Amino acid sequence: MAKLEHRDPNWPEQAIEDACLAAEDWYRSLPRFPSRVNLSSVVGFRHPAILSEQDCVLNFARFLNQSGVPWDAIHSEVSVSRWLFDDPHPGASAGESRWRVDLAVIESEPFLAAKLPAKAPGFQFDAFLEFAYISDSWTVPGAMSWGEPAKSRAKVEADIRKIARYMEGAVSRLGYVIVFEEAESGFSADLVAEVETESGCRLRFVRGYGD
Repeated sequence: MAKLEHRDPNWPEQAIEDACLAAEDWYRSLPRFPSRVNLSSVVGFRHPAILSEQDCVLNFARFLNQSGVPWDAIHSEVSVSRWLFDDPHPGASAGESRWRVDLAVIESEPFLAAKLPAKAPGFQFDAFLEFAYISDSWTVPGAMSWGEPAKSRAKVEADIRKIARYMEGAVSRLGYVIVFEEAESGFSADLVAEVETESGCRLRFVRGYGD
């Protein structure tokens, strides 16, 4: 696929949205374990392709690249450190803001041209993406729920607050929380719109169920 024109003001929004659609198609096509392990307190994974949240991150990065984002613009486990942002920049790493993001997107040219550490607004990442993986193990008959799906919903809410804080601190222009969901987990139908209105964070569900 041809690379996107990175001067486009929509960069990299369209690529992220396309990657969400491609990831969902892939997710729904995955083969399942024919006989799933169920030890009550421990339930085996549904698909051999996804054994952790990081597997979701890795595969989403693949779809980002296929949607036109160069590999050298995709970064994993990025920490907001003082070599990037320092006082008095609102994104300077101190206290609660010393977080790590699952995927960060930034073009190399503006990154190379930036005067770092940034102490005033101006330099920022193109997009930060945080991921959540909600297994359906709690739906398996006889399995212990361990507080699911409420525990995973709380994790998603924390990720939204985290990304919103980065955007408020002018660390990233765009922010996404992307949820790989294997079963209906009880999220409000209005949540996506509410989150974007209140914080600017885009919440996207990559669902492994449904039509």
